[in-house]
Formats: sequence, C-alpha cells, structure tokens
Amino acid sequence: MPPPLAALPDPHAATVVPKRDFIDRVVAATGTRRAEARPIIEATLDQLGQILSSGQTLAVPPLGRARINLERDARGGDVITLRLRRRASPAAPIVVEKP
Repeated sequence: MPPPLAALPDPHAATVVPKRDFIDRVVAATGTRRAEARPIIEATLDQLGQILSSGQTLAVPPLGRARINLERDARGGDVITLRLRRRASPAAPIVVEKP
C-alpha cells in the first residue's frame, strides 16, 4: 500500500549546499589542500556556467548529461532550467590518491 499523501516528501524542497561547503567536501574527498583545490574548483564552476549559458549540452560523467530545458530573462539575471539525466545507480565514489 502506498504511503499517505502527507508522508510523501516535497519534491521542491531542497537543501542548499553553499560554495564553501562544496569546496570543503571536494577537499575532503581528494585529500588536497584547500588553497590548491579552491582555484581549480572555482574555474571548473565558471566553465560549467559558461557552457550552460551558451546553450551547449554538458556531458560529464558521473554528474550526467545536462541540457537547457528552459531559459528566460528575469529581474537581475537569467533563469536557466536544466534537465539532468543520470545513470540509474551512481558509480562508486572517486578516490584520488596523492603520490
């Protein structure tokens, strides 16, 4: 029997991960120093934004394939709605070993 409607999670509720926490997670996963990782992460995020803003489809496993579903101008900037297609079961976490 399916759960009652009140028990279903809100599909629009999301926990926001700030950039600082995102960088901390990458640093913890890779074992690099924050000073080394931060400029690389920021350049990566900048390139992701530029690629998607230009209307290109981004195919980056294990993230998946992201393409623009809807784009419109809003107050203060562009609003881009993405469609992200991922594998059914995510791959094992990436482990980076430092020499």
